[in-house]
Amino acid sequence: MEKHELVKKAYAKINLGLKTLKKREDGYHELEMVMVNIDLYDTLYFALSKDIKVLMDNDICKMEDNIVYKAAMLMKNTYSVEEGISIRIEKHIPDGGGLGGGSSDAACAILTLNEIWNLNLNMKELNGIASKIGSDVSFFLYNKPSIVKGRGEIVLPLDQTVDEDIVLVMPKLKCSTKDIYMNHVIKDNNNTIENITKNISTKYYGYLFNDLEDTTKKIYKEYKLDDIKKELIKCGCVTSLMSGSGSTIFGIKDKNKEFDSKEFEKKYSDCKIIYCKTISSCK
Repeated sequence: MEKHELVKKAYAKINLGLKTLKKREDGYHELEMVMVNIDLYDTLYFALSKDIKVLMDNDICKMEDNIVYKAAMLMKNTYSVEEGISIRIEKHIPDGGGLGGGSSDAACAILTLNEIWNLNLNMKELNGIASKIGSDVSFFLYNKPSIVKGRGEIVLPLDQTVDEDIVLVMPKLKCSTKDIYMNHVIKDNNNTIENITKNISTKYYGYLFNDLEDTTKKIYKEYKLDDIKKELIKCGCVTSLMSGSGSTIFGIKDKNKEFDSKEFEKKYSDCKIIYCKTISSCK
C-alpha cells in the first residue's frame, strides 16, 4: 500500500427517538433508540505502517485517547497482528454535537482494518470489538436505519428506508455526554420507539422524541434548544429535535414547502448550519 492509498467515509447519524429506560449496574443507562445515517461524513485515510498512528487535522485529544487509536490497538493485540497502520482523520462531523462522529470513525476503522489485515471477522466478532470501544460504535458497523438498544451495543437494522432532507443547526456549544447522563433523571412518559418504527414509511414526524432534551437544557442554560426548534418549523420544517445528547438540533424539511434558509440563517448567524440528507445504506 502506498501512503494514504485507501480512503473511507465515516457517516454521521441523527436520533429519531431516544428513550432512557433505567440506570444499569455498570453505570450506563439502558436505552432504546432509532438511529439513521446522514450524508455528513469524516474522511479516513489508511496506509500500512510499522506502528499504530492516528493523525487528526485538529487537536481534539491526545492520540492515545483517540477512540480510533483504541480500536486499532485492541484489534492488533486481540488478533496478534504484526503490521501497524497509519490513519489520518479529516474531520467534518463536529465533536460533542450528538452526531456520533467519534463512534463512526471507530467503526470505520474496525471495518477497514478487518479488510486490510485480512482478519475475516464476522459481524458478531466485529460487534464484540465495537462494544468494548464505545456505546454507539456498533450502529456504525451496519450503517442502516436501526433500532439500537442496551447501552448501544444491540443493533436491529430496519427494512424500511428513510428519505428526508435535513437541516442541521450546530450552536457554539459542546455538550458533555457524560455530564448529561450523570445528571439525567428518568421520568415516565408515553414516548415509544415503536410509534416511530411502525410509521416510519408514512407519517412518523409527530412521534419523534428525545428524553435527554430537558436534562441538556437544564445543564446548559444558554442552550436555545426550544427557540431553534420552533424557528426550524416556522421556516419550513415539519418537525425538529435534538440529536443524541446535543448540542446539534435537526429539522426535517416539509416536502410540500420551501425552507426559508435566508430567514433562518439571518436569525441564527452564530450557529453553523448544514443542509444534508438521510441515507438508508452507506457504502
